[in-house]
Amino acid sequence: MAFVVAVAGKGGVGKSTISALLVNALARRAGEVVLAIDADPNANLGEKLGVRVERTIGDLREDLLKRADELPAGTSKHEIVRYQMQLAKVEGSEFDLLTMGRPEGPGCYCYINNILRTFIDEAIDAYPFVVIDNEAGMEHLSRRTTKRMDALIMVSDPTRVGIETAKRISALADEMGVKVGKRYLIINRVQGELSDELRTSIGPSVTVIYLPEDAEISKLNSAGASLASVPESSELRNKVRELANDLR
Repeated sequence: MAFVVAVAGKGGVGKSTISALLVNALARRAGEVVLAIDADPNANLGEKLGVRVERTIGDLREDLLKRADELPAGTSKHEIVRYQMQLAKVEGSEFDLLTMGRPEGPGCYCYINNILRTFIDEAIDAYPFVVIDNEAGMEHLSRRTTKRMDALIMVSDPTRVGIETAKRISALADEMGVKVGKRYLIINRVQGELSDELRTSIGPSVTVIYLPEDAEISKLNSAGASLASVPESSELRNKVRELANDLR
């Protein structure tokens, strides 16, 4: 069974960057292909992993809804979805990537969503590790059938707003009935010491990891470039590697 890692936080705190570095670190640790799922509507995980996403699960869902009445009699919708999901998956040497894409439109997606959930859950358990880059509200997690995450990584910048958002995400997971294993709070882009006020606001019930500002990674992100060229000597990359080694 896969070890599922969910990464979440408010926009702009660097969670997609951390997700991409974590995918790389886990793949090297496991020596196997890792599944990356971009569940943020503002999808840019593929960009950071250095691959081009041509088709999303949202595109697939829309196409299936439009074509529902056109399918020949006796055609198995399950087999069509299975085939189309393979087309939507981007395969790399260290990872496979599924991009969820846009949220649902005005149509009725219940049946299609049930099929998609089944196949996504099947796909997840074919990998040793799964990294899900979530939107802050974790809507896609709430729709998953397994409702399980072995590690919840909440990402914040060194601000009170970011930390409070991370705490709400942790509470939201509990409210949704998601089974959570380890919980981590990453304070990203730290420069110098955190104020006593910020340290107090974090609270004692979570493992805290401080990640430094990294000029090279900031430069790559600004250019929309892959993070594959981040040097092995990068302190941020090594901190994420330490986190990967701690996960299981």
